[in-house]
Amino acid sequence: MDTTINTDSLVTLRLMSLMSPTLPIGSFTYSQGIETAVEEGWIIDKDDAYKWISSQLYCGLTYTDLPILKKLYYACNCNNVEEVVRLGHLLLSCRETSELRQEEMNRGRALTKVLEGLNNSIISDWKNVINKNHLSGFALIGSHWNIPVTELLLGYSWSWLENQVSAVVKIIPLGQTQGQQLLHKLLELVPNAIKQSMEINDSDIGRSQPALAIASSLHETQYTRIFRS
Repeated sequence: MDTTINTDSLVTLRLMSLMSPTLPIGSFTYSQGIETAVEEGWIIDKDDAYKWISSQLYCGLTYTDLPILKKLYYACNCNNVEEVVRLGHLLLSCRETSELRQEEMNRGRALTKVLEGLNNSIISDWKNVINKNHLSGFALIGSHWNIPVTELLLGYSWSWLENQVSAVVKIIPLGQTQGQQLLHKLLELVPNAIKQSMEINDSDIGRSQPALAIASSLHETQYTRIFRS
């Protein structure tokens, strides 16, 4: 029996390691407005959580994170540093509060340190570019590891959803089974979100998310909190 792991399997394993909740970039410390939404009574149960997260998925990820990640991936493939810098500025401009921008930059620095520890030669010429936001680091290492762009988008979407569901499970709180039911339902939306994101023109990238912006702004001065955003 042939037990050799083929190249495709190794690519999949590397994608899994990149998107793992154990990747030390601090994702679990951010709720992206959910903590305030629960505090204010906007989210009180599993159904409310589904509405909130699915809205962020279709508006935020589909029109901002995913199309920018796709473009970053192709720019890294072509060693187009100027384009990566431009897209990084675009990404930060789409983060509508200081908390969300700080999260983006913090995770960028953390991911850069992780990649540096894995293989410094990969990022030696990119360090001062990818440490400004975390999507650039994902794009660079995804390109280097030959992870197909659609798989990279799929992994990123799963990682984001898993973190959002983990936040609502802790804050509402929900039981672990309810959390898995919520995640299972949300995952059904991902393929269509990725398909939409692949068809978005440059001029359509970035959409305002008023509820998220308000929740994030309120969180900056929230009296008690366990998350950083």
